[in-house]
Amino acid sequence: MQNKKTSKRESRLPGAEKEQLKDSLRDLIADAERYDYGDFRAIKRSAATLRLLFYDTERQTSLISNLNDKDRIIMQSFNTKVKHDRSMSYGSVYVACFKTNKPDEFYNTFLFMPDSKRTTTFEKWWNESLFFMKDSSHDTRLTRSKIITTIANQDGGAHFDKRIDSLYKNLMNGNTGVSIEPGLGADYLLGYDSSVINHSVHFKDLALAYMREIVHESILSLQNYYGLNSILYKPNFNFNWSRKTNYMAWQFGLERE
Repeated sequence: MQNKKTSKRESRLPGAEKEQLKDSLRDLIADAERYDYGDFRAIKRSAATLRLLFYDTERQTSLISNLNDKDRIIMQSFNTKVKHDRSMSYGSVYVACFKTNKPDEFYNTFLFMPDSKRTTTFEKWWNESLFFMKDSSHDTRLTRSKIITTIANQDGGAHFDKRIDSLYKNLMNGNTGVSIEPGLGADYLLGYDSSVINHSVHFKDLALAYMREIVHESILSLQNYYGLNSILYKPNFNFNWSRKTNYMAWQFGLERE
């Protein structure tokens, strides 16, 4: 009887990383396009691609680390720097309300809209707070790395876990952050008749808006650093923006007392 040969790993051909980089870039662009035309949950798939590109562990080496570029790549950030002197800051996302197909039902969420751009190192970009909230006991922060790894590892980006990070869950459900009571000026803020509802308005899926921001920043950063502008990327932030019911853009942000 002959022993079965065990499989072994072999070195990839030169240029394999660059081909995977191009494939990843196209995947991010495809997810962004679906999001930009109203399929908001499509952006969750990008978490697996971003994890492949950027996330290093003892067992996993990211693609840009394989390319020896993690300490050299320049990342673009469109995030309004979180002001830690505030009680709460949502960065560069805005409240957006949409009418659903069901009578008197609305989807109250957030949209990312690019504003001023700056550049930074990968390490600072990866660990930067996009959401910040302070109460009497502790600070609550949501970073790009937290969003990417939680969606990829727990919430369907690459794996769906029965248990999920509590901060992420509460932000997605709208249980953490600001809510609005119907009436008392709510119609002006929401863009619809709030008398049709009899409960507080919670704004859901915050992490999806942040994911759209992260994907936008990643695409532009990779295109610029690796000279991949021939891969077409035409974001359309105006489509979702123009169909929201609240015509005025506004953000949550509370000063400390």
